[in-house]
Amino acid sequence: MTTPAPSSQPASADIISRSFSMEGNARILEHQNKEAEIRGFTIKCAEREPMGDNSAPSPLAYFASSILF
Repeated sequence: MTTPAPSSQPASADIISRSFSMEGNARILEHQNKEAEIRGFTIKCAEREPMGDNSAPSPLAYFASSILF
């Protein structure tokens, strides 16, 4: 996470600013499988049958669980 340098000007209560960046690499594999590497972790996802092989959670499952966290 990137935090701006402190300013000598008084802070306004109406302005809140924060920035965040993250880099990763993603690959599309066979049978609708995907793999991403981010911050030293490997994340795999797959689609359910018949489009995929159901070997990992679906992208929607990751999205839904991230909201729950």
